[in-house]
Amino acid sequence: MLTVKTKLKESGVEGMGLFADEDISKGTVTWRFDKDIDIVFDPEDVEKMPKEKQNLIKKYAFLSIYSGKYIYSIDDSRFINHSAKNFNVINRTKEMKGDELIEVASRDIKKGEEILVNYRDFDAHDKTSNEEYLNN
Repeated sequence: MLTVKTKLKESGVEGMGLFADEDISKGTVTWRFDKDIDIVFDPEDVEKMPKEKQNLIKKYAFLSIYSGKYIYSIDDSRFINHSAKNFNVINRTKEMKGDELIEVASRDIKKGEEILVNYRDFDAHDKTSNEEYLNN
């Protein structure tokens, strides 16, 4: 669940993007797993779903490298775009001594700036993927 003020708008990276709607200081938690907002799917269950549902989950959810399950956020965090070089949010789950997924600002983020994360840090599909967009 997002823990900072954000808004959606057209992105120069890809389609719609998530933008800071307030200044965010380095180290601020920007997103954390919330069982009431983030839906967890077992990959085997996803494969049994109709193709339309599979496509939706595979596009907007991530396959957690920690739990091995798809995490689908129903808030706007599903619109956070990827950047391998210019990300400003990082995954801190490893340091948190628990199963909870958590992301923090890796530097100060100005109001109006797009929030970007490196998908390879937390998504099992993207971690080993050769998709070209993951290099940008």
